[in-house]
Amino acid sequence: MMTNSKMSSIFTIYKWNEIGRITKLGIFMFILIGAGACSQDRKKSDNKLPQSAQQSIRAGKTDGKVKVKKAGGETAFILKLYDDGLKLLDHGENEIARITRTKSEKYRIKDAGDNVLGYVTGSSNKFKIVDKTQQLTLFIFQSQSDGDWKLESLDDEENLLWKVGNRDYGWKIESSTETKLSKVKVKNGRTTITDNNDDTAFYTNDEYSSLAIVPFTFNQLTKPQQAALSAALNFDFTN
Repeated sequence: MMTNSKMSSIFTIYKWNEIGRITKLGIFMFILIGAGACSQDRKKSDNKLPQSAQQSIRAGKTDGKVKVKKAGGETAFILKLYDDGLKLLDHGENEIARITRTKSEKYRIKDAGDNVLGYVTGSSNKFKIVDKTQQLTLFIFQSQSDGDWKLESLDDEENLLWKVGNRDYGWKIESSTETKLSKVKVKNGRTTITDNNDDTAFYTNDEYSSLAIVPFTFNQLTKPQQAALSAALNFDFTN
């Protein structure tokens, strides 16, 4: 027959085992929550785009206007969208450039005087910005196997300019030395471009592909080139 002292000892051992199990569980949950918080600005470990990026890439449209505003609310520029391209307008809605998708599925860039400035060619995962003769490739913007993108210049050889990483909030743009440049964030119907200090530089409340906003962070491109690459990305991921 089990004595009271033995029963007490067994109960004590059981109690401490339970306390140990609960403590371990608590530590595990703490580590798990902490890891989740720290991973907010990391790349996804799998090869799929984050859900927010998947949705915002395909949130483009092919009609209407997209007003991009400065942090203070003043209009910086406007994209007037059409089925076959767009017009880039200044804050007063004066035409800067016109982007037209040709029958050969190239994006022709013209200025307000109807002069051809160049083209954007390619689709889906690789786009080239070429000169008006279509003989010289100036830049290449292409996707990577992990869902990131990169912009390269082609002066004499391929030179990496910017890396565009997919994130839960949208896109993170870094130089080739991995110095943070800016972010494109999508939240509550607003797409925001932030600067190196994570302050708002530009934003739009209009529906438009977040990936198609990214070219406007590339300062090596002219405004018409930015608009043409934006048009190509918007059209390609909307259709």
